[in-house]
Amino acid sequence: MADLFAYDAANGTAITTNAKKLLGDGSAGVGPYTSFGTPKLQAIKIVSSAYNFTTTPTVADSNLSKAVFALQSLAEIYYVGIPTASGANQFIALVNANKTDTGALYGATSGSPDTSYTNLEAVILAALGGSGSVTITNVALTGLTFA
Repeated sequence: MADLFAYDAANGTAITTNAKKLLGDGSAGVGPYTSFGTPKLQAIKIVSSAYNFTTTPTVADSNLSKAVFALQSLAEIYYVGIPTASGANQFIALVNANKTDTGALYGATSGSPDTSYTNLEAVILAALGGSGSVTITNVALTGLTFA
C-alpha cells in the first residue's frame, strides 16, 4: 500500500508538510483561515433601497424569503443573518465563494471572489418585484460580528 504522506518529487517537499499547513487568506498567511478542505466562504451583505427584509420574514413570500430563494438559485448558502432595517434594509449571507465567480458562471462579474455581484443583484431584484435597487458587497468577519 502506498504511503499517503510520502515525498513529493515534483514539488521537492514531503506531502506531510503541505498537509499540515493552514494557509490564511490575508497577506503573509495572516487569517482569517478559511482554506482547510472546506469550501471557501464569503460573507456578503445584501442591501435594498426599496424592500424591507424585516417585515414579517416568517410568512410565505416575504421579502426576505424571496431574496434568499433568489440568492439560493445562484449561490450555495451556508448562513443567512437576521435582517435589519436600521440605516438600510439589509441582511448578511455566508456563501461558497467558489460558486459566485465567473469561472463557475455564477453571481460575480469577474474574479474569485469578486466584489461585484451584478447577476445576483439582478436575480434578487427581479424576485422582489423589479423596482428600486439591490446592492451586494463583500464583508469581513471581525471578532464576533460582521463588519
